[in-house]
Amino acid sequence: MDLKQNIRVLVFIAAGIVASSWCYGQNNSKQTLLDSLNKSREKDLGAFNLYVVNTKLEFIAGAFRNRSSSSQGFQPFTCTYHVYFPFQLELNRVNERAGDKLMKINMPLIVHHSKYGNYALGLGGRFNFLVYKRLYLSYQIGVVWCEVVRKDTDDGFQNMGFNFHHEFNLSYGITKRIALSANLIHISNGGLFKNVKNNQDVLGIGVSYNFNSY
Repeated sequence: MDLKQNIRVLVFIAAGIVASSWCYGQNNSKQTLLDSLNKSREKDLGAFNLYVVNTKLEFIAGAFRNRSSSSQGFQPFTCTYHVYFPFQLELNRVNERAGDKLMKINMPLIVHHSKYGNYALGLGGRFNFLVYKRLYLSYQIGVVWCEVVRKDTDDGFQNMGFNFHHEFNLSYGITKRIALSANLIHISNGGLFKNVKNNQDVLGIGVSYNFNSY
């Protein structure tokens, strides 16, 4: 190997060392930047936790209309009852003191009936989102079995069978145990239970009692 070839090999080796050092330095710099960003976002770190909780009860009284009858307005009355199962999934901030939960997920038993005795019974899943201190906006979807005790009514219950039970809820905790709410409830087949033609809207006011003291 002549002198020129030796020089070329040495130059090639030196260039490789410089390039690898530069890349390592870049990666190290990126890692430092990433660590810095993670550090600055620690206050926003959140976690889902599943808790065993005491039972919560809710009662909603409202006015109904038969969605299938366009000429009918709202009239009294319907009642809706929720019995919450004793577990709750919560989204919390890890690095802040415990307070209002950012999001809560519950599963309630649903009982719903009109003044005529026609009723629905089933299970739901409720998603609660914190809007402001003690103020939650919730959406609940459930599947209920509808039982028609009286068919010759205008409450929207026409057939026995499964239906969807939708509910929008805006609730405010006046104490740690008691909350008041405004509710919009809708029962329909959702296009899936085609042989069940029930169709009802409800505007209601509710009150809930939480046996937990937090």
